[in-house]
Amino acid sequence: MAFSAELGLILLFSILGGVLAVRFRQPSVLGLILIGAIVGPYNLGFIKDASLIHTSIEIGAILLLFTVGIEFSLQHLLNLGLRVLIIAVLKLGIVFLLSYYTSFLLGFDFVTSLYLGVILSITSTVIVIKILDQKGMSKREELPLLIAVLIIEDIFGVFALTFFSGLNTRVDLSPLNLFTRLVISLALMALSYIVLRRILSRLISWLVKYSTEDTITFTSLGLCGGMSYLALLLNLSPSVGAFLAGNIVASLPNSKAFEKAIHPFILTFTSLFFFSIGTIVNFSAITGSAYIIIILFLVNILAKFLSIGFGSYIFTNFTGRHAVFSGVAMLSVGEFSLLIAKEAGSLNLGIDLVSITAAVIFLSSIAMSVLIGHYGRIYDFTLSIVPGRVREDMKLTSKYLNNISWAMIKDRVSAQKIAREWKSVLNSVTVLFFVFVSGFLIWRYFNGIFMDILKSQVILYVIIISIAIAVIFPAFKIATKAYDMFRDSLLFFVSIYPKEMPNEKKIFRSIALISLFFLVLVIFPAFFVFFKLNPLYNLFILLILVIITANMFRSSNLIHGIAKRHEANINKLSVKYRKLLRNKMKLKESQNAETDKH
Repeated sequence: MAFSAELGLILLFSILGGVLAVRFRQPSVLGLILIGAIVGPYNLGFIKDASLIHTSIEIGAILLLFTVGIEFSLQHLLNLGLRVLIIAVLKLGIVFLLSYYTSFLLGFDFVTSLYLGVILSITSTVIVIKILDQKGMSKREELPLLIAVLIIEDIFGVFALTFFSGLNTRVDLSPLNLFTRLVISLALMALSYIVLRRILSRLISWLVKYSTEDTITFTSLGLCGGMSYLALLLNLSPSVGAFLAGNIVASLPNSKAFEKAIHPFILTFTSLFFFSIGTIVNFSAITGSAYIIIILFLVNILAKFLSIGFGSYIFTNFTGRHAVFSGVAMLSVGEFSLLIAKEAGSLNLGIDLVSITAAVIFLSSIAMSVLIGHYGRIYDFTLSIVPGRVREDMKLTSKYLNNISWAMIKDRVSAQKIAREWKSVLNSVTVLFFVFVSGFLIWRYFNGIFMDILKSQVILYVIIISIAIAVIFPAFKIATKAYDMFRDSLLFFVSIYPKEMPNEKKIFRSIALISLFFLVLVIFPAFFVFFKLNPLYNLFILLILVIITANMFRSSNLIHGIAKRHEANINKLSVKYRKLLRNKMKLKESQNAETDKH
């Protein structure tokens, strides 16, 4: 009886939270989390049943990730274009780094800082779309790009959740266990996508062929539940399995029918998820960590605004106003952050990550909701504080990169060749990855047996030769194809203004170095966690920052000189590129509308 009474209260308060949020023109997510926190066991105590709360969170998370999986398509991700991937990586990298090092400077250990860096780097797809829709901004031309970036962030969130869900205790945080968890997570995600998609897609297609709408609903829920259970057996979060189930459904020709059939369940249980997450928020933990929350909030919104604003201005056809709007629209912290924060509960980190994450979500979402209506003023303020030479260099760099993009569009043969080389590199990396994973896991769990086998010199030589063949061939292919891709990409830089070839080669090398060292910068914090390095190794970060800054100044000055010498032609090609992008975007929107009708 008590169980059913509390379930009734959860439903009642969920409705109340949604109504209050709409009344104050905020996303329902915020109202659900807030009302859950108020009536939860840490505050008024109307909802106390821990098992009911846990069940609501798990079911809601599973259906939420199932929805994300349905909306995600690998082919769609590949069609988003290089510029979207660059902006997403830039944003995730910058926000992660600033959040990670801010957390470290606030006194947290490397593991807690790693959690906070990942948690704060993800933006909420649900909140962004809800707020823009409520503000009447859902038709703006920036939105397709922002949604594409959010899709990539969701994939990052799934991988992060897969990794963190396997760390059950502090014992798992040893370097060997962390590395084992990482390779297992990657391998399981890859195998699930490749194998299960092929097998289950045919089975589901056969079932749907002889099904009614009710059967489709049960098939969807059954697949979602089955994959969630499989993930649980593999010691992963069930929501990761739900994402893979949704992705399998997305590969079907009639995926829209599945999405439509399960939509009512998703709306209900995802609302319960956010409400139930709210019930485990502790207001005393928030007040006790108020200064930490404020600092993380300020660092987070500044990092997101600058990274998205800079990235969208430099790498797209956006004007300054469009870039500022994009930066403000991506301020909120996401629902994946709550899931990752919840996974941290078993590690006893000494900090209530769920409460801190919920507080930052509140502050960042309200900031986004308020500031998005004043993005014009923010643009004017930004314009007034940025030095004139910096503004000019950014504008010229954007136009110069538009020219290179125009060259890629015009020369389809070379662009397709680079795409083939990239796919070849990716396939070889996948092969090499599975070779290393297989070898590592075999040695990790069966080294005693192999030590006995390797006493025979004949077997030892056979194994060495086999490993060499398995590693050398894909490694050689990666090196040759990567060099070809590097060389072919350079052709786009030197094809527009052949007389500027020496300077254009320098620009290309500087951009390549910036990209390489930025990736090193992002990966470097993981080495502290894996190898428990001395904090003095952080000085290495300063060296990398100096190299990146020097190359940025170098490439900026070279682009400035080229753009000034060929200003008329650069402006003309940049305008053509912008028109071409707008036409392509309109065509995609009309195609999506036709697909939705059918």
